[in-house]
Amino acid sequence: MKSTIVSILLVFTTIGFSQDKFDFNEKGLAPEYIIAAIDSIPKNTLYKKTLKWIKSTSNNLEIQNKTNTIQFTGIKDNAVHEGKRYFHIKYTIKISFEEGLYKFKPLKVQLKANSKYDMGWKAFDLKKGDIFFKKGKVIKKFKSYVSDIPKILNDLNANLYNYLITED
Repeated sequence: MKSTIVSILLVFTTIGFSQDKFDFNEKGLAPEYIIAAIDSIPKNTLYKKTLKWIKSTSNNLEIQNKTNTIQFTGIKDNAVHEGKRYFHIKYTIKISFEEGLYKFKPLKVQLKANSKYDMGWKAFDLKKGDIFFKKGKVIKKFKSYVSDIPKILNDLNANLYNYLITED
C-alpha cells in the first residue's frame, strides 16, 4: 500500500515538476537555475537530506558546505558523444535552500575525451550555444551536446527532488 502511494506521488510530482527543465538553445543553457518547492520540509531538513543524497549518488564528488548552500562537483563517464568519440562530463552544481524550497544552479560543465591519452578537462560554455546551431537548427554532429548535457542536469535535479520528497 505504501509503495503504491509513493508511486502515485512520484508520478504527480514528476508531472508537476516537469514544467521547469533545463534546455540548451542558441543562447546557451536555459533557465539559469531551477527553483523547486517542497512546502512540507523545513530548510535545515532539506539541507541535511540533500547532503545525504549527494553522498549516496556518486563516488566522484567534491563537496563544499556553507550555511544554506551546498556546492558539489560530480563526474559522469561517457555521457556525451560526438560521432565515435565519447566524453566524460564534470559538472559543478550549487544548491541553496530557503523554507520549503531549493534552488538548483549548474555553475560549470567540463568535458574530457575518453582516450588513453589524458587531454585534460575542457570548459563547456553554458552561456553560449550559437556555435551548435545553424539557421535555428542543431548541427548534426553537435546534437549530443545540446541534448545530453541538459538531460544529465535534469536527471540530477529530478533525482534530488524525488529523493527529498520520498526519503525519511
